[in-house]
Amino acid sequence: MHKFDYLKTILPGLKADMPRPFYMIAELIDYGSFEVCKTGKNNGEYIIPYIMNDAVECYIEVCNALLKGSYESSLCVTSANLIEKENGYGLIIRQGNENAFTLWFSDLIVHENLYRYHEIGHFWVKGQEQWRQLVYMTGTIADKYLYMGEKYCNEKEKFIQSLIYFSPFRRLTPVPDDLMEYHFPLKTEGISIMEELCEEAGDEEYAALVRDFAKNPTEKEEIRLSRKLMSARRQGLYQYIYDIVCEASEPYPQRDYGKELNDRIEKRRKKLEHDLKKHGFEGSYPHFKRKNVSIIVTEEQPFIMDELEWDDFKFAQNLMVSKIFAGKNNIDNAGFFHGIGNKGRVIKYDG
Repeated sequence: MHKFDYLKTILPGLKADMPRPFYMIAELIDYGSFEVCKTGKNNGEYIIPYIMNDAVECYIEVCNALLKGSYESSLCVTSANLIEKENGYGLIIRQGNENAFTLWFSDLIVHENLYRYHEIGHFWVKGQEQWRQLVYMTGTIADKYLYMGEKYCNEKEKFIQSLIYFSPFRRLTPVPDDLMEYHFPLKTEGISIMEELCEEAGDEEYAALVRDFAKNPTEKEEIRLSRKLMSARRQGLYQYIYDIVCEASEPYPQRDYGKELNDRIEKRRKKLEHDLKKHGFEGSYPHFKRKNVSIIVTEEQPFIMDELEWDDFKFAQNLMVSKIFAGKNNIDNAGFFHGIGNKGRVIKYDG
């Protein structure tokens, strides 16, 4: 949370003794992330998402809401004012010179849940998907740390989240036209943690490159170090970081959609496992292997929000297929690295 003196300039009318959700609204306006979502079948049901990603779902329930005017999702919020009345509050929002609305309400309630995220994978950019998944998960942790604060993160998350500020790593983003550079600008802590990880993983070659980069952090060097991550020589470093992220994620619960949807998901998992074993693969969901081919199954999972209908419920599975020379050390996703005989691809499972 920013200090009150700063946030009251973002949301005039904010008072020091107001509860946490009022501060959260000011933060969202400051970040340029404020939006209002209507939920449910009845009028007067609104929420304000605070942070919704694969690791955390946090939103603000607007109680007894009345919206005067209309919120336009395509327009940015340019200014806001908070007014307090005897029976509640009013949030006056301006969206440039084009639109203004007022959201009246009696109270705000924060809903928040933390979830496991290391089994999830999104693949929007081809090539080096193993690193892109890792960048995505690290960015997810960093977002949780930034928005929710360190008390919502375990020790491994507090440690690994700063890796997203190492620009050669972040360059392997899974999102086209990504805004990570703006959201996670280069910080010294990103360089220092990568050097520490290299030393712990026994990759002295890349550690030396990181030390040189710290002295000369140009875009040219950033691109060079990013390309060096694609080499098969970085497999040990990748595995070390990947293991830390998995260990950080493991203590959190999986999403619970209720019995009917949980059963549908489990049925999909069992069918995929059956199909792979029918083709000679051994192992159990989500890890499978056949000779020099390994598969890690990742999932795309929808958010859980009690107020929302699940008519558009989507659950998808992707297979990270890694093929290497027989006899080589087969670490996770080794085939995605550059190297003779290495092949890696992502296949969408249609069930």
